[in-house]
Amino acid sequence: MSPIVTKKSPTASPENSASSNADIVFEGVDKVFGKHPVLEDISFSLSAGEFFAILGPSGSGKSTLLNLIAGFEKPTKGDIRVRGRSILDLPPYARHVGVVFQNYALFPHLNVVENLAYPLIRKRLDRGTIGKKIAEMLRMMRLEALSQSAVSEISGGQQQRVAIARALIAEPDVLLMDEPMAALDKALRDDLQVELKILQRRLGTTVIYITHDQREAMALADRIGVLNRGRFEQIGSPREIFNHPASAFIARFIAGSTIIPGTARKEQGHWLFEMPGGLRVPAEWSQSAKPSEGTAELTINPSNVRIADCSDAGIAARVTASLYVGEATVVHLLASGTIPITAKEAGWTERTVGDDVSISWAKQDATLFNS
Repeated sequence: MSPIVTKKSPTASPENSASSNADIVFEGVDKVFGKHPVLEDISFSLSAGEFFAILGPSGSGKSTLLNLIAGFEKPTKGDIRVRGRSILDLPPYARHVGVVFQNYALFPHLNVVENLAYPLIRKRLDRGTIGKKIAEMLRMMRLEALSQSAVSEISGGQQQRVAIARALIAEPDVLLMDEPMAALDKALRDDLQVELKILQRRLGTTVIYITHDQREAMALADRIGVLNRGRFEQIGSPREIFNHPASAFIARFIAGSTIIPGTARKEQGHWLFEMPGGLRVPAEWSQSAKPSEGTAELTINPSNVRIADCSDAGIAARVTASLYVGEATVVHLLASGTIPITAKEAGWTERTVGDDVSISWAKQDATLFNS
């Protein structure tokens, strides 16, 4: 067996449906605990070397989906195939799947080298091959200086690098990562994200990455699947999901968009949206929606909301909060006295709570969804 094999570079899967030629396939998978459905009709496929992030709120089924691949749970219905073979009857140790958890799950009584050697010893590789593999992985993960350190004596970021290295060194068919950076501070998380992306591209490993962090998913993934209440509401590239969300939930979850319930009406060939209180604004339907008159939801990305002096034309609003977050100032407003709207202005802007202002946005930035 070669030391570390560089696999075929990833190619984007053209569609979300399962394909027998894909590296990993979920086909009509359901998971029910007692009478409580956790996953429903999960069908998607991944190409070899693809980095797939799964986003969703707590309780959406993210970790359950990962546990089905790892073999810690069995689906109630459907099939899971890796490289063309169903894995449902295989025990976890026979699935050629690597797993990295949030809590590292390292052996505390072993040092770094001994932790990396463990999966290779289980594969019964010879001593020379084990030594070469460990040396190469230590170099790639910048862990040479820590090779003889006890894992209990190194930092959280270093421990997570060891955990990733241990999962990768066994050359799994797929690497599963369950919130692996949630316990790290921002600086460590940012550094480790870069290292992980470079290493994953170099090795061509297929990765399924569970996270609740939208920015992390956008930065790392080739495609993102957004889970909500046990179903994928959308699967697509980070750019597709951010710019063309398939639902109001995704617009809110990914971009923090304001969601306003109301009524859609078509007048003289143009769509208008009436908000609570009678305020009417022009709007355009999402590509995924079915335009129809009646109840609807309007979404507005905070970055598209413009704030001006109250003397200017626009919708009257009042500042209720202003939060400077470094790269932007997030401004919370109350439009027409009753409608909460969020705006995001680049850099630092001076907004005082209670200020009366005027807000506006382009027609194409006000997106309608069926409610």
